[in-house]
Amino acid sequence: MVAKIKVIVVGLGEIGQQTCNLILQKKSLELLAAVDVDPAKSSKDLGEILKKKKLGIKVYNDLKSALYELKPEVTIITSKSRFNEIVDDILLCIEHHSSVISSCEELLFPFEKQKKLSEEIDLKAKENFVHVLGTGVNPGFIMDTLPVFLTSVCSEVKSVKIVRVVDLNKRRKKLQEKIGLGLTVTEFKKLLKEGNIGHIGLMESAQFLNYYLKFGASKFSEKIEPIIAKSKLKTKYFEINKGELAGLNHTIVGKSGNKKVIELQLILSADTKEDYDEILIDSTPPIHLKFEKGVSGDIATTAMMVNVIPYLLHARYGLITMKDIIIPSILNV
Repeated sequence: MVAKIKVIVVGLGEIGQQTCNLILQKKSLELLAAVDVDPAKSSKDLGEILKKKKLGIKVYNDLKSALYELKPEVTIITSKSRFNEIVDDILLCIEHHSSVISSCEELLFPFEKQKKLSEEIDLKAKENFVHVLGTGVNPGFIMDTLPVFLTSVCSEVKSVKIVRVVDLNKRRKKLQEKIGLGLTVTEFKKLLKEGNIGHIGLMESAQFLNYYLKFGASKFSEKIEPIIAKSKLKTKYFEINKGELAGLNHTIVGKSGNKKVIELQLILSADTKEDYDEILIDSTPPIHLKFEKGVSGDIATTAMMVNVIPYLLHARYGLITMKDIIIPSILNV
């Protein structure tokens, strides 16, 4: 019998809980524990948090204790979006010889924005024979990994354009809060300037594309514009008055010289009835791929983090990207 891969999960928000539930379905994985700093969750049986019968799996409030006592092979971190917010947890995992998979958006491709920190993590991971990977659906798949893979059937690639439209009515409360539904335009601009609102990771997706497709883009322009409600709207969690924030339109354009080689557009809105993901590659042969109903962000992020576990453990050591692992597929065991 093949030994199960031992895993712990850090962060028991909606994504963390979904991740735990999916791991529990896999015969090849063993969920040892979860970690959450919320006193209302820590020290409980995980089954209570997941609204199941008792599982005999403890929720720790301290990652160091969980790593020391349980010695997991893989730690999945779902707690934060910024690289520098989880770096201490990553270093703790490395020190205890645990590889890391994280939904932290900036971890997809941190080598440009956080060059020094990336080099430190990479070196320490190699010294301790472990792996560190940022992944998910966006970033992690739709606007970066998938289009890079699609170019494998091309003899020439000139540019890439990707559009993702997300109906926020179908998404979790935390994402709706993160986008700022119901804010005034003044409040939106203030929070945007402070870096406390909006989607994180679109620039990392652009940099991922630029690096692996060798576009040589040296200039990136980024624009985040509010989508204003034209009439009163209501989601499961928010009431939005006419003139208040109903979403945002986030775009990034990368240019090599005067030539546009990368164009990413992410529309997150409570005032749309259409979800879709569209990839257009100006190439030989030309590629146009469209997911008519979009790829569900929460389910796909959870699935990706769990499905890559065995592939991660066969990758090279260090701080790696989705390009460094064997093409993953669903983990059916």
